[in-house]
Amino acid sequence: MLPAVSRHVRAGRAINPIPGALRWLRRAVLVLGLLGAGAAVHAQPISDSGDAVADEALPEATSKAAESMRALVHTAALQRRRGDYVAALATAREGLARAQQLGDVRMQVEFLYLTGRIQWSLTDYPRAIESHLLELRLAKTLNDPKLLARTHAALGLTYHRFGQIAAGLEHFNEALKLAQEAGDQAQVAMVLNNLGNHYLEQKDYARAKELHTQALRIRESLGLTRAIADSYTNLGLVADATGDTAGALQQLDRALEVYQRFGMKRYIANTHRRLTAVLRRAGDLVGAQAHLEEALGLAASLGSAEVLANIYEEGALLDEAKGDFRGALGFQRKLAEATETMRGERDRQRIAELRAQFDADQRELEIRLLRRDQDVQTAELRRGRSQTLALGAGLILGVVIFGAVIVVQRVRLHAERRMRAATQQAREHAENAERLKTRFLQIASHDLKTPLNALTATAGLLGRAPANEETVRRLAQGIQADTARMATLVRDFLDAAAIEDGNLEMHLDELDLAALSREAVAGLQPIAALKRQTLTFAAPKGLPKVRADADRLRQVFDNLVGNALKFTPPEGAIDVVLGELDNYVFAEVRDTGPGLQPADFGRLFAPYSRLSARPTGKEASMGLGLFITHELLALQGGRLEVESQPGQGAVFRFLLPVQSAAPA
Repeated sequence: MLPAVSRHVRAGRAINPIPGALRWLRRAVLVLGLLGAGAAVHAQPISDSGDAVADEALPEATSKAAESMRALVHTAALQRRRGDYVAALATAREGLARAQQLGDVRMQVEFLYLTGRIQWSLTDYPRAIESHLLELRLAKTLNDPKLLARTHAALGLTYHRFGQIAAGLEHFNEALKLAQEAGDQAQVAMVLNNLGNHYLEQKDYARAKELHTQALRIRESLGLTRAIADSYTNLGLVADATGDTAGALQQLDRALEVYQRFGMKRYIANTHRRLTAVLRRAGDLVGAQAHLEEALGLAASLGSAEVLANIYEEGALLDEAKGDFRGALGFQRKLAEATETMRGERDRQRIAELRAQFDADQRELEIRLLRRDQDVQTAELRRGRSQTLALGAGLILGVVIFGAVIVVQRVRLHAERRMRAATQQAREHAENAERLKTRFLQIASHDLKTPLNALTATAGLLGRAPANEETVRRLAQGIQADTARMATLVRDFLDAAAIEDGNLEMHLDELDLAALSREAVAGLQPIAALKRQTLTFAAPKGLPKVRADADRLRQVFDNLVGNALKFTPPEGAIDVVLGELDNYVFAEVRDTGPGLQPADFGRLFAPYSRLSARPTGKEASMGLGLFITHELLALQGGRLEVESQPGQGAVFRFLLPVQSAAPA
């Protein structure tokens, strides 16, 4: 007998205690930061299928700064549990920055762990791996088996979800060994849970059930209610895979009750989706539809492409089972859109890996060719030596003449090879110059035509109304704007050509990045005012100096902030924020424009390429700004990073090494 549908539908209306707790923690952060209260912050332990207790290894803090960071750890963890990933990521990064300023390695490990798990929830697996690898490097300096076990478990989860199964299993086994060494039963249960999921995916159901049962017993003995729900879920999945429908529904219902008690929207949505699948396979399509609607309603507010993709896939299967093929097709289309969003970052990572492999193969090929040439030359020398020795016994003069001929021939061949190489190099330079000239003329004829026409028209108006002072003043302002625009175009053309030829000169000096960027933002405020946009600037005190070219760095700011103003609609906001990370000073330009499409990332820094977004105020866009900015930063030992999703604006971040640090 299947459980009643009304029971499953009613389960979606549990009271969510998280917002109240989150408000309490925010007040704690404020009080601790301003008044230095000494009371410690206490909260329910937090864990999931890949999480240990978020503050389990935290030392007893005595200073108000340490207590404030402790509260930030709890805040970010609670925000992640309730599905507010954007706010959680911002909180974790704020805490990481504070911990780095204080030199607190243990707190850096805590915030890096949270950052990686939040990025995992957002399906940004490459950045999650990067965060956890940095966490692992710092955790090793603390020599704490509990921290190392948690880090290896998180890496195992992320590699496993990223499709690198062997790497994931290796980290899981290392995490289990460290957790047992530390005597941490909560960690042991967590890793057993992860290993059980691994064997479930490998369809070794007996091994999976054994591991999940072990994890459940440990968690029940420790009273970890939240973690017990994960074991219920996984045992339900094993039961469903083995055809035990009643057992699957029972375990998933028990898990759903706990997730609703804690207000964990991501897990509630996934559990409703799993209940939909179980009921669909059991033939209860009405009950399945009710759970699907609950899942869709919750997932819409999460912003997780992975959760949505799984729900859309199940929706297509349910509509197909009901005979509603139009609805199934609609879900398939939504699934394709969500999958494309997830694949964007994976594709960029794969392209980088393929490019690195290609470069390695090219170097290996060049080495093999060089060795082959050397072998040929060696063989020729040996053959010539043998012939010379054979003839030398009776014909000394002939040997001399023959040797002279060989030498002359080799000199001639060597000269011919050098001539051919020089000719080929000259031809390539000429072809590159011809292509550059063609591109220059095409863009110049298009983008210089408009201001030149405007200047011609303005001159005509001045000729017809020379006595009207107000008209002359207004037209003169137009001439200045047009000539400034043409000057910018010409400067970009010349910079692009110099970069491609390798002739761009840099004049590096010690600079105050905060002062330079503040001046740049102030200079662009009039442009923002014309489009009724808000342009803000924020920088912490005491930022270290950087070594850079002042004029070129000002050009970088003008390009990045100018792009943000250009592509952000009227009434939008652009924020310029400075900070310090490790041995780098960074500047972020955040906008509220249309964001970047996945296809844009492949040509983001290519010269003369235009992206999907269009200027919102009819401004010109040649496709050179980001190319020049990327190259200017590289020449100064810096780098340029981009974060963006369609419809959610963009963040352009550049980093420069501090004066005392060597470029990475």
